[in-house]
Amino acid sequence: MRRGLSPRAIGLSTDVWKGARGMTRQIVGGVVVAFVVGLTPTGVAAQPVSPEQQIEEGLSPLPEAMRDDAEVKGYDESGALVTLREGAGLLTCIADDPAVRAYTVTCFHRDMEAYVTRSLELTKEGADTPGRLQTLQAEIDSGALTLPDRGVVYQRSGLDVDINDAAMLIFLPNATADGTGLTSLPSPQHPWLREPGTGQAHVSISMR
Repeated sequence: MRRGLSPRAIGLSTDVWKGARGMTRQIVGGVVVAFVVGLTPTGVAAQPVSPEQQIEEGLSPLPEAMRDDAEVKGYDESGALVTLREGAGLLTCIADDPAVRAYTVTCFHRDMEAYVTRSLELTKEGADTPGRLQTLQAEIDSGALTLPDRGVVYQRSGLDVDINDAAMLIFLPNATADGTGLTSLPSPQHPWLREPGTGQAHVSISMR
């Protein structure tokens, strides 16, 4: 990690920091993020969810000690993304979008907001995972979108509110399997490298 980096500085809980410390010692300028893929719009009108419920569910990926200062965003009756609760901390949470098939709630370091919200927009527009990643990379390359060198996202995602899972992704732009010593073969049992050799290369760590 870069000199002076601490778990609080990038929005990590102490427990998560300790668990990942051995691996992150060799990561320089990484971005820590847990991210969902493969969601699609439902194409049907969804039942509105109260702001109170959206706030509760939106905060649920975070350790309890980190929830009080987090900002929470959700969706109004028109489907627009709005701020439901202001926050003075480093993290922002976005509640589940009822217009998208499957369930996802996301909390991220504020420096990751442009990247996360753009990815969610592309998913809502119907982009599949390869298309979404390709568009994001093109926008990063053109300078239209900035992917910072560090930050954090906590996320729960799955079929619905009761059937969901979590993963943490540590972004290492342009990292390769050979350069990191990580496998690029997917596994819930150990960290693995996704999108190797690209600007969106990241280590995926299951948080089941």
